[in-house]
Amino acid sequence: MSLGPLRSAAAFLAAVLIGSPLFGFTAAVRGGEAKAPLVLRVAPTGDRAPRRDNRFADLPRAFAYVAALRRQGEARAIVVELEPGTHRISAPVRIGPHHAGTAGAPLILRGADDGSSRLVGSVPLTPASLPPRLRARLPASARGAVRAYQLPEALRGELAYRAPRRLRETHPRVTEIFDAGGALRPAQWPNPGPNPGPNSGWTTVAASEAGGLAFTLKDASGLPDLSLERDLWVEGFWRWDWLLETLHVAQVDQRRRRLELDQPPYEGIRDGARMRLVHALGALDEPGEWWRDGESGLLLAWPYSGAADLEVSLAETLIRADGARHLRIERLRLERARGDLIVVRGGEDIEIRASELAWAAGRAAVFEGVTGGGVSGSTVHDIGASAVRLVGGDRATLRRGGLFVRDTRFARFSRLSQTQSSAIELDGVGAEASGNLITDAIGYAIYLRGNDHAFRGNEVARLIHGLSDTGAIYAGRDFTARGSIIEDNYVHDIRTVPGMEVKGVYLDDMASGFTIRRNLFVDVQQPVFIGGGSDNTITRNVFVASSPMVALDARGLTWMKPSLNEADSEFRAAFAAMPLDAPPWRMRYPKLAEALTDEPGVARNNQIVDNVSIGSDDLALTDKAEAGRQIILFNTRLDGPVPNPGGLKALARFTAERGITLRLDPSKMRRDGLPASPFTDARR
Repeated sequence: MSLGPLRSAAAFLAAVLIGSPLFGFTAAVRGGEAKAPLVLRVAPTGDRAPRRDNRFADLPRAFAYVAALRRQGEARAIVVELEPGTHRISAPVRIGPHHAGTAGAPLILRGADDGSSRLVGSVPLTPASLPPRLRARLPASARGAVRAYQLPEALRGELAYRAPRRLRETHPRVTEIFDAGGALRPAQWPNPGPNPGPNSGWTTVAASEAGGLAFTLKDASGLPDLSLERDLWVEGFWRWDWLLETLHVAQVDQRRRRLELDQPPYEGIRDGARMRLVHALGALDEPGEWWRDGESGLLLAWPYSGAADLEVSLAETLIRADGARHLRIERLRLERARGDLIVVRGGEDIEIRASELAWAAGRAAVFEGVTGGGVSGSTVHDIGASAVRLVGGDRATLRRGGLFVRDTRFARFSRLSQTQSSAIELDGVGAEASGNLITDAIGYAIYLRGNDHAFRGNEVARLIHGLSDTGAIYAGRDFTARGSIIEDNYVHDIRTVPGMEVKGVYLDDMASGFTIRRNLFVDVQQPVFIGGGSDNTITRNVFVASSPMVALDARGLTWMKPSLNEADSEFRAAFAAMPLDAPPWRMRYPKLAEALTDEPGVARNNQIVDNVSIGSDDLALTDKAEAGRQIILFNTRLDGPVPNPGGLKALARFTAERGITLRLDPSKMRRDGLPASPFTDARR
């Protein structure tokens, strides 16, 4: 993928933001006198120009100087500016309270005006000789194209590929190899093909054995010789099509097409499960693949044409801010960490803005225990797991954390941890995600946990394709996680392959107390799904070719009933964790403390009011859900030829001609002003 459009978008956005109130300070004011910021400059890696005052060879030295200035009482805003070019680091840059500015004079880490400053956690690889013993194991077609490289000594003790990925993993540490266009992939079988889709690049399980550790392959045509593989991995949708797990192979019986795993997947292996082999030397058979030899420390790779210069991710994290205050990170391109790009823990008023965050194996940005701050006006793409995680506030007291993600473009997140990962994860109390464009990934748009969050004014499209029993906007398994609002969003093109089903908004496993209003759903398979919950409000939404507009079940009376009754269940644990009998919980939710003794499995008091459906069924009730337990009023169904889903102006005319005035403005629901999509290179 060419990064030229991204550079242009970043520079344009930076220019817009710098001229806006968001970048409104130019000097600190102290005692009535304006104080110009102190600017420290950092040379790119490899720069050998003469050093000057306030110009440093690398970021750690610049921040050491910042700390010294603060100890001496320097109160001005301090700007640490990375000059144009690439700045390499092998360990995180640490920012703490000893670097802190003030609200009027913050500490700013920024890049050059043209958006060309890159902070990267990768290092170039040194070419090496390809040992004959490894060359002989390559497919014949690859022997003239594969090259060998020496990996850094620091990676010798690391796993060749990654740690196992199971149900609860949130942010993997993964070895990744890069060329100028992005990440290569470990050699796999089957190959995804020239036009990868949800069903390409997979084979299936013929039969599994008791215990969930061993299985045989159904179709082994083209299966490479696995007899000499010592670090072979498999990934698959072993039991459910909402969970992809990556596990290490313990033994291979090539003749019987039988593989045995080190540990069983979650809930075992079903016959017919999709799976593939990963990190097999015998499968290194096309450009863009690599394999690592744990014995010699060599990397074997088949580079793309003209892209033989490769790099490997080395830094676990690029920036680590612990207890920092009044910090701005702006106009930077941050790339290529083995884990998360930026981790912020504790502190206050910390914002990442007008930046590009890409190619992390883990997450792009993590804010935990922070008061005020977040991500704005940025581009986030090609992230391994969830992209942005925000955790703030205090659930026991329902104190809001004031964290946000605004006006940011997300694409191709969840590329390594493809399931149970999201563009945005909100936890704690009172976070906001607004004005974002979230598209073209296999993960969720947002995972809502905790209380009183807002998901507002976002465009969500082309997600979770190839999965089943999941949703683009997801929450669940905590009856106390109430008060969040999903409003004024444009959700479209959310469908999966035949035989599977996905949702637009999925209130899973008793999720309750949500408000879903003034959203536009176009071509969404199941736009709003309430999985057993109560006290949800669905009002003034418009559903176009999205059917049924609302689906509701009472799973608490059927298959989920044991979770409501068993004292040690996840559901009960979440319920017990909140002080429901104490203020402010008792005042906000006066009946919640007694909910488990008052028919807890009944889905009730869901208000489905004043919605418009066009070419869609109205309501589907299953699993003992009863319409009489809900409030269902004033919903309008319009039949006839459905307007072109891409023509939002036509939608308003369509309803007006039938005497219906929409309570939303479709023409304003696209997020066209954000940075251009990087989702342009089919090879990735």
